[in-house]
Amino acid sequence: MNLNCLIIDDEPWALDLMEDFIRKMPNLRLVGRCEGPMAAMPYFEKEEIDLVFLDIRMPDLSGIQFLKILPKKPAVIFVTAYHEFAVEGYELDAIDYLLKPVPFDRFVAAVNKASEYIGYRKNKSPQRKDDFLFIKTAHKIQKLFYHDIIYLEGLKDYTRIHLADSKKPVVTLQSLKYYETRLPNEDFIRIHRSYIVSLRKVDTVSRKTVFLGETELPCSEHYKDLLYNIIGEKL
Repeated sequence: MNLNCLIIDDEPWALDLMEDFIRKMPNLRLVGRCEGPMAAMPYFEKEEIDLVFLDIRMPDLSGIQFLKILPKKPAVIFVTAYHEFAVEGYELDAIDYLLKPVPFDRFVAAVNKASEYIGYRKNKSPQRKDDFLFIKTAHKIQKLFYHDIIYLEGLKDYTRIHLADSKKPVVTLQSLKYYETRLPNEDFIRIHRSYIVSLRKVDTVSRKTVFLGETELPCSEHYKDLLYNIIGEKL
């Protein structure tokens, strides 16, 4: 999935750095670089912008003020020298918050988060034909309804599927990655390299933990922001 992206920053060196990083990423298409929010407005009228790398402290209009007035909000990664704006940035559902000067590995990690989130939003379908899937177990093929699945647990080359009406999980010889691509991503989300959960079954989310009834599962740093952004859309 290729993403149309825009850089908004009042510092030429920061624009140059972000442009260089973007051109190294095969899934990013740079639509434009703007030395301030007002210069960016025409791009939103002409094209669909998927992702914005947005500075915060700029003359006339801050990045946060700019984001608040946009009628159709893209995914945003804040890029700034001022860490004190981080809390407000996350309250606006920013995908990530990068401190200048930005290391390339942090940039790549932020883009990967954004790609996952944008993929989730674009792949949501208003109508779903099926509400079940068939899985292969050791001796049979079994039908599972999505609403019965609480969570999936990946264990090397096989997966345990924990169900609402059974104390014993179903074991299938497919990887967790396989089910990540098969399950509808408007209902299921990966929260850890070992776990996918049903959003319908999530009761409480804390900083590093997801609770599904009496079950407590870890939520890793890599997937946390995506989970919070999806929950934010449902508030």
